[in-house]
Amino acid sequence: MKKFVDTTLRELEVTDLDEAVRVLSYSMRDNPVNVRAFSIEDTEQRSRSLGRFFRPVVRGLYKRGIIIGAFRDKELVGICGMARPSSCQPTLLEKIELLLSLTFGNPIGTAIRVVRWTGEWARRDPTWPHWHVGPVAVDSHLQGQGIGGAMLAAFCERMDRAHMLSYLETDKFVNVGFYEKFGFRVIEDAPVLGTPNWFMSRAPGAYKV
Repeated sequence: MKKFVDTTLRELEVTDLDEAVRVLSYSMRDNPVNVRAFSIEDTEQRSRSLGRFFRPVVRGLYKRGIIIGAFRDKELVGICGMARPSSCQPTLLEKIELLLSLTFGNPIGTAIRVVRWTGEWARRDPTWPHWHVGPVAVDSHLQGQGIGGAMLAAFCERMDRAHMLSYLETDKFVNVGFYEKFGFRVIEDAPVLGTPNWFMSRAPGAYKV
């Protein structure tokens, strides 16, 4: 467990996963790809749909990697997921669970759009051994207070100790500069569902704040 100013970081346990889904579904509901994929105008309804979608995502990632949680006053306020090398992509069972989560309560075509989106990301997944970062999210009302930076710093420390490459995707341009501070560099940019996306990698020991 590591303590940053008013923020404690630790690996999530299985009992934390439902709260992690809550953080993701609200903090990422306005991400461009999520808005386009789910095509739900009402933000609360979109959050509920994202919650159903992120539940199997989080549980799958918990099995295939590590999820760092940021806590303030014992409340989970941020998460940083990381998939182990060769375990970046969901298993067949996870993919089935994801599709089932999209079956009800979403506009027609949602499942097709999500498959297109995740397929675009998956085909760009590097072939070289790497840790795959994401999702990274902080409660909306606490963004800009250093919580995301604390989680990324902890992640980069792990990668430097292990001397491992890392990789991520983002659909928000503001995040590009944020990740660059930690040594990530854009290796490709391309539209996904008509929205700009950036694909970034980091070498161990790269400069970080």
